[in-house]
Order: sequence, then C-alpha cells, then structure tokens
Amino acid sequence: MQVSHNHVITLHYQLKDDNEAILDKTYDNDEPMVYLQGHRQMIRGFETAIKGAEVGEKRSFMVMPTDGYGLRNVNNTQRIPTKYLKHEGKLSAGQSINVNTDNGVKPGTIIKVGKFNADVDMNHPLAGKNLHFDVEIIDIRAATEEEIAHGHVHSSPSCGGCGDCSN
Repeated sequence: MQVSHNHVITLHYQLKDDNEAILDKTYDNDEPMVYLQGHRQMIRGFETAIKGAEVGEKRSFMVMPTDGYGLRNVNNTQRIPTKYLKHEGKLSAGQSINVNTDNGVKPGTIIKVGKFNADVDMNHPLAGKNLHFDVEIIDIRAATEEEIAHGHVHSSPSCGGCGDCSN
C-alpha cells in the first residue's frame, strides 16, 4: 500500500531548518505521528513529498515556505493589551505565546512588551523558513468512513473519544 488520499499514515520524522538546527522530531519518543493524508492536517509540501511512499520507506526532502507555512508578512503584527495575555505569565521579547482570536487560538511571538501593551508577531514561527524533513513511513492503512467524514484519525474504529463522534 502507498501513501495516498484518505489513508492513515503513521511515521517518524525529524524537521530541521537551513542551519541544520532540529526544530521538531518524533524519533526520541516512542510515539510516531499519525495523520489522515489529504485532509490538511499537514502542510501541502509535506503531503506532496510523501505521496506514493510505502511502509518502511525513508525520504528526505525540503519544503519551501510557499508550500509550508507561507512567507513572513512584516505587517502581521498586533498590539495587544497585556491584560489579555495574563494567561501567559511574565512576558518577554522573543517569547512564544498563544493568542485567542475570533478564529481560534493562534501562535504568536512577543516583539516588545510595554507597561500596558505587547507588540506580537502573528506570523507562524516557521513562516518564511525552508523546512528539511527526514521521514520514515511506519504504517499505512485505509481510513474508515467515520475518519474520512470527520477529517481526522480516530484511535479506534469506535472513535476512541475524539469528541466529534456520536459513539
């Protein structure tokens, strides 16, 4: 079986930037990543690069920003009253935070902290970066009808408590 749309993919990966700094990986913990191919759970460039891979296959590839988290937008900053960021504790420049927006929780990075406001860069932390992946496909299976309908993997055929199921 090959990686294709509506398949549940189990894999290990390591993600590096252009300077070979490791940004994320699953190899050190015993839990591989599991996702539903073709349902926008992964960036477009990642899904495209592993399409057609088979169990046991290893692939190394780079995803450019346009197929990853997009280009950095220098105008994508917000001035947020610090009273709305109390849940983040003591704020400091460079700190990664979560910002509650009308479209859900979004990641941000503190640029500058003032007495009453904080300037926050709302670009994704990986925006504008080339992403270098090393991937090993562990398992591939066809998704269930419920998984396809819900757009995500269930931990068991009876849903496993995803919260979106009627079971």
